[in-house]
Amino acid sequence: MKGKVVLFMAVALALFTACNTGNKKTIIRGSFSSEEGAPATLNILVGNMVDTIINVTGGKFEAKIPTNKAAYSYIISDDQPLRFVADGSTLTVDFVNKLVTSSDKDGVTSRMNAFDQWEADFRNEFHNKMAGLSEEEQQACVEEAIEKQRAYFLQMIQENSDNVIALMCIDKLNLETLEEKVEMLNSLAPSLKEDPSIATMIEDYTNMAATAEGKMFRDFTVVQDAEKPDSSTVKLSDYVGKGKYILVYYWASWDRSYRGDAPYLKAAYDKYRGDRFDMVSIAIADTPEKSQAAASQSGFSWNQIVSPLEDPAILYGIQTIPYPVLFGPDGTILKRGFSGQDLDAALAEALAK
Repeated sequence: MKGKVVLFMAVALALFTACNTGNKKTIIRGSFSSEEGAPATLNILVGNMVDTIINVTGGKFEAKIPTNKAAYSYIISDDQPLRFVADGSTLTVDFVNKLVTSSDKDGVTSRMNAFDQWEADFRNEFHNKMAGLSEEEQQACVEEAIEKQRAYFLQMIQENSDNVIALMCIDKLNLETLEEKVEMLNSLAPSLKEDPSIATMIEDYTNMAATAEGKMFRDFTVVQDAEKPDSSTVKLSDYVGKGKYILVYYWASWDRSYRGDAPYLKAAYDKYRGDRFDMVSIAIADTPEKSQAAASQSGFSWNQIVSPLEDPAILYGIQTIPYPVLFGPDGTILKRGFSGQDLDAALAEALAK
């Protein structure tokens, strides 16, 4: 959905910057063909976050950066990003040939380059094989290629269970269920799984799998005002599982993208509210004052829960807001993560049963 913002900024930052391997450093160096054409500085990104700025002197540069095998890094000159892994080796940057090589022939950067070459060769071989085949032969060729590719990805996961290559291959497998993805992530080496960023990723996917469509709701308790815990404590089960269809809408007053959903939410509430349907908005990492003001201004006249923490969203593996979840009368999760434009159709389908 357009306008969505990342909910857990601290977690996202950790995903890009964590997993330093002890105090071991990675050396990255290189040079330009001429001092005059060289930039004054280079940026090193971990993920899409600027992590290090390197000065270029006399057309040459060298720096020591933290070792981080859990994420791809990029060195950028004139908007030209070259990928590498800070694997504890000495890395040489070649902007002419657009490649970063490692002093360790079995290091993660070397393995990454070998993986990229395998994929390029695989694509070329596949296209050459497909040329001139009949439709039936092409289908057989595609199936053979898929199996070959899958086998290679599984091999790479096993051989690289302590680094980012395994994470990349898990994504490339396009696993059919979240349970399969969680199982694969849990097969990673302890050194990778125990990193805070990867542990958070596994927790998110685990929570998403546990609260997928068709699963029963997970209850939680929110103390909306720490100074008035007795009168401000509320549970999700105060609304969900009580015999009505319940739309729970995760949002926050500080994220203005909820305004795009407001007309659809108000229309749905006016059309369907009654003995069979109700709505609850849950403001995440918000304050009662700001949330209530935004809800009133937007015409949110239904039930409101305000959580000062992100826990209600984390429990459901929700990483972006706004985010709707539709529960059935018994608390079964019927639909989640759909757009405001699809709200009326989702409710009409559910309530027709």
